[in-house]
Amino acid sequence: MAYGEWVDEKRVVEVLRDLVQIPSVNPDFTGGNGEREISDYIKQFFDRLHIPYIVQLVEKNRENVIGILEGASEKHLLLEAHMDTVQVKGMTIDPFDGKIADGRLFGRGSCDTKSSLAAMLSAVESIKKKEAIPPVSVHLAAVVDEETTYKGVSFLADDIFHGKLRYDTAIIGEPTNLDIIVAHKGVIRFCVEIQGQAAHTSSPEKGVNAIENMALVIQHLKKLIVHKRGQLNHPLAGGPTLSITMIEGGVAPNTVPDSCKITIDRRTIPGEDAQEVWEEIKYSLKTIENDNPCLKLIVYEPFVIDYSMESSPGDPFVTGLLKSVAKYKPNSRITGAPYCSDASKLTRVGVPAVVFGPGNINQAHTKDEWVDLQQVFDSTKILIDTIMEFKVD
Repeated sequence: MAYGEWVDEKRVVEVLRDLVQIPSVNPDFTGGNGEREISDYIKQFFDRLHIPYIVQLVEKNRENVIGILEGASEKHLLLEAHMDTVQVKGMTIDPFDGKIADGRLFGRGSCDTKSSLAAMLSAVESIKKKEAIPPVSVHLAAVVDEETTYKGVSFLADDIFHGKLRYDTAIIGEPTNLDIIVAHKGVIRFCVEIQGQAAHTSSPEKGVNAIENMALVIQHLKKLIVHKRGQLNHPLAGGPTLSITMIEGGVAPNTVPDSCKITIDRRTIPGEDAQEVWEEIKYSLKTIENDNPCLKLIVYEPFVIDYSMESSPGDPFVTGLLKSVAKYKPNSRITGAPYCSDASKLTRVGVPAVVFGPGNINQAHTKDEWVDLQQVFDSTKILIDTIMEFKVD
């Protein structure tokens, strides 16, 4: 059956434009207003369709909304996308206008990831309006806080872990260019501080220069990751990486700095344990300290740990989704990604998940963020096809 004919493309554009025109910058960013307005919009969306929904209060004024489309079997499919966006500072377009030009819709979140959310909402709306009963029950979860600390999906995963919700598989909406991501990296972020001794720069030998000593640490870290990449490589997600993302130190131009701190972003691949990675780096840095009596360092506990993810590319659901995608994008791939997503929190509680959606990741967070509308239409049709042809054993 041609389920794609159920899609009203004008309506898809309307939903996406509505979402983009509602500011939902994560409150952890400067000027962030949070997701409250967009969660209200989604509740009203479900109310109009007489679709029941669950509200999960993650924290004050921040709630997940999970719409429930009942199916004919005991199987449950989760569609999940986040509502928050990154900051708008530095954008060269009106971030909340939703301008359409040359087959593209512009605005903050248009690509990451309100286009995925719009496709999911439109797919569920199309099925509901057709009064069709899908073979699988569908839960559409719009969650908070993906762009910083994953509080929304973590709350959802906790309910799954404790048996309050159950899913047989999940599609996580992110801009994948309509490819299917079955593996991606994780990340661990932490700080390292060098403690030195202040002195006047006219007599630098009387002090211990923390910034210069930090250079030894950075060189060591770069050698360490080169060695690690020579040992580890995932066929889909690639090798581990390490980046020094922030550095601070010094108090005046004529004072030997007595402190220097760096922030480290270490990307892990499937098979690596984040805590073990941190402990390995900590131990390795302590060997530098032992070899250099003047070097005193502190390796801080991680302030962010996000896990890598891997699902089976041969899973019947994955191959079925690929079959649906191929109708609209014949060269679509089952592949991996170097970034993190909500999917890893779900796979850790036993829900097989893939990452899939319209848009190119290269457009996410950009100064003129946009999404190709044809991909949003195709994604909506693919989701309907996948839902209505879900295989029930």
